[in-house]
Amino acid sequence: MTTPTHENKRNERGRFSKGASGNSAGRPPGSRNKATILMEELMEGEGGAITRKAIEQALRGDSQALRLCLERIYPVRKERLIDLPLPDVQTVQDARAALSAILTAVGNGQITPGEGETLAAIVESQKRAIVAQDWESRLEELEKTVQTEKGGRR
Repeated sequence: MTTPTHENKRNERGRFSKGASGNSAGRPPGSRNKATILMEELMEGEGGAITRKAIEQALRGDSQALRLCLERIYPVRKERLIDLPLPDVQTVQDARAALSAILTAVGNGQITPGEGETLAAIVESQKRAIVAQDWESRLEELEKTVQTEKGGRR
């Protein structure tokens, strides 16, 4: 009995094709890294003592310990809630009004330009959905009209 070679799983550049890495079984889903498991076993029962030591060092003025403690207690916020009243976007005109409100808020410093960009993208996405729905409705109406005309000309 011969074992299949890896050569037939490789592409013309000698690299494995997608899904044919030579280890068809692969790493099982949900399996954990051995180093992580070992670290957890070493730390078991010591987490409280290590945390207390880090807090003590932070209180003594150790800036790295202080930063470590603060990062765990109060992590850096990646985004904030935006309190900006916008109109309900049901039409293209509503989208224009919402974009105008966003631009005004950025100009007045109520929100950052990045937040404005994010909100504008959301409004633009809603506008595209409205336009697509409008086109779909028009196409259905046109198809009904064509069918009616075809049926009446026999």
